Amino acid sequence: MIAYLKRLSGFLFYVLGGTFFVAYMLQYNEVTPWGGWWLRVADMPLVLVGVLYGGTSLYMSVKPKDGDSKPLYIVIGIPLVMVFSTLLLMNFWPLFG
Repeated sequence: MIAYLKRLSGFLFYVLGGTFFVAYMLQYNEVTPWGGWWLRVADMPLVLVGVLYGGTSLYMSVKPKDGDSKPLYIVIGIPLVMVFSTLLLMNFWPLFG
């Protein structure tokens, strides 16, 4: 399951990252306003996929070879949830004020 999640999040990270590059070029060259919209809308999905990819990669590299480790899920998962929550709060901070 973790290997599949790592591959899926890695693929989505590269796809979303590529669309950010295209959106920036569209906005910079003033081709269409969709580039600016995409840069504002898709930032949190990119962060989520990046956090998932980083977490699954870290877990796969330090997990025991004989099986899964529940405490390792918690040790890696809690800081990643805190990082994502902080970035989510910073992204939507103007809505709270």
